[in-house]
Amino acid sequence: MMLAMQAWQLRQAARQALDAGDIQRALGLATQAQGIQNTGSGEALRLLGAWLQTAGAPR
Repeated sequence: MMLAMQAWQLRQAARQALDAGDIQRALGLATQAQGIQNTGSGEALRLLGAWLQTAGAPR
């Protein structure tokens, strides 16, 4: 139960990092949360962070 709570807190922190524009941090937090507890919403958050990081990369 404690691991589920920790993963939830990490996903919340990832959402806040996205809101603040810190994509790198958001991706790291979402990835860490997924490592603790794999969820559909966590995977969506991780994929969004990865996509935003790639979309913002210089070409």
